[in-house]
Amino acid sequence: MIITRAQDAYIVDEHNHKYIDTSMGSGSQIIGHGNILSQQIAKQINHGTIYSIPNHHTKIVSRLLKDYITPKLSNSYIFCSSGTEANMRAIRLARAYTQKEKIGRFHGGWHGGIDGFIESQGVPVSTEQNIQILPYNEDICFSMLTPELAAVIIEPIQGSNPQSGIGSFLKKLEKECKSKGILLITDEILTGFRLAKGGGCELFGLCPDIVTFGKVLGGGFPIGVVGAKEEIIRTPNVFYGGTFSANPLSMFAAKKILEDITINESENSLINYKKLNYLGEYFRKDLNTFFMDNNHSMRVYGCGSINRIIFSDKPVRNRKERDSLETKNQKGFYELLLKEGLFVNTNGIINLSMCHMKVMDKMIHKIKKIVNEIRI
Repeated sequence: MIITRAQDAYIVDEHNHKYIDTSMGSGSQIIGHGNILSQQIAKQINHGTIYSIPNHHTKIVSRLLKDYITPKLSNSYIFCSSGTEANMRAIRLARAYTQKEKIGRFHGGWHGGIDGFIESQGVPVSTEQNIQILPYNEDICFSMLTPELAAVIIEPIQGSNPQSGIGSFLKKLEKECKSKGILLITDEILTGFRLAKGGGCELFGLCPDIVTFGKVLGGGFPIGVVGAKEEIIRTPNVFYGGTFSANPLSMFAAKKILEDITINESENSLINYKKLNYLGEYFRKDLNTFFMDNNHSMRVYGCGSINRIIFSDKPVRNRKERDSLETKNQKGFYELLLKEGLFVNTNGIINLSMCHMKVMDKMIHKIKKIVNEIRI
């Protein structure tokens, strides 16, 4: 499917077919396509798009991040052009600070296309040997946390298995990492500025050693950010550079996003977390009631505005359990949804945004219609 334009909650393909979009730029467009903020950002083009030297927006972004988002971390941040880059730099920083090489990550997590974190040809075995894969949402993982690990990286909410009841597991992980001298990296690329103003860390009361941001913060433009505790961020001789890092378009966008959710926060803000969270709860409650009342082997899991349809009526703790329990007809389900005018991306994550307020009942109706047709 090739997209030619997008507006609010809709995307339009090259054949002029119109779809309700639930990907929203893989979660980046929390306001909506072609929104007022995007139009404001476009004005920055008249002042230049790339300098490769610091611009005045960056200083404001750093101040707003420190004052409102990560007050317990340093006021210095590493800026780059994507979430993958942010996680790469966070891992590099953790290794430099600890002088250790091994990194722990959780099964079912996604941290971008980083060598050693993905199954792909061209990744050296030696790189994979420096990665420890841990079972997600299982206490057995804590016995696998050994002092040889430089850091453990985790998403507060996994897109493959979004659950709001994960808080106690995350808090125990934080405690175990601290007691064993392992840095905790929270990957807030998806969850940052989406679950709450302070992301998953605010929602679950976490204080990581290193945090990464992306997606929503860029207001539709490419961005990645790394924040860390003062003594960690000051680690010398670590390279972070990039031609498009902290470019004026992305920094202007980040400034506008941060201003909207902090100093200009109100009931009429472009991003309203109370409304977003209500939307997610409404979506899950309506569909789950329908699934249960009609004996469909499906459930909607989610936290805040991040959702996923699970093709099983059994409780699921993690990606491993999800894969073992799910029925095999979900691909056909999403293909039929697309024909009905509802687009769900191949990763299955349904990112609700402010623009979905007006189309929520229409989305739910389309899902119910297809479920009734194929009787999952």
